[in-house]
Amino acid sequence: MSQQTLITFIDHIGRTILAEQVSQDKSTLTVKNPAIIHVQPTQQGQLNVQTIPLYFREFVGDKSKSEGTVWKFNLNNIVIGVDIDNDSRLIDQYNKLFTMPSGIITPQGGEKVIKLFDE
Repeated sequence: MSQQTLITFIDHIGRTILAEQVSQDKSTLTVKNPAIIHVQPTQQGQLNVQTIPLYFREFVGDKSKSEGTVWKFNLNNIVIGVDIDNDSRLIDQYNKLFTMPSGIITPQGGEKVIKLFDE
């Protein structure tokens, strides 16, 4: 991803979102490829951090798969982080999420595969 401006904000239901900022006007923030930052504790007392796309690439056409999806958020309903310097590992995870080829990745260890659509 070339010269992107990442923004971190909290949406109206409390999800922390990392996205590429496209523009902002008086009432809306427009972002590309928003991802939810999901944090959950492990049994070992550590935190597991995942980036999950707000909308999965498998649900869109070829154009949106290659160009990404763009979303508008109402500024009255979100909280924008100021001068957030995200860890490079989180940024790498975010970038890989949207540069990896789309499609179902076959799980390891015999996990059950769930098909999104009938083929």
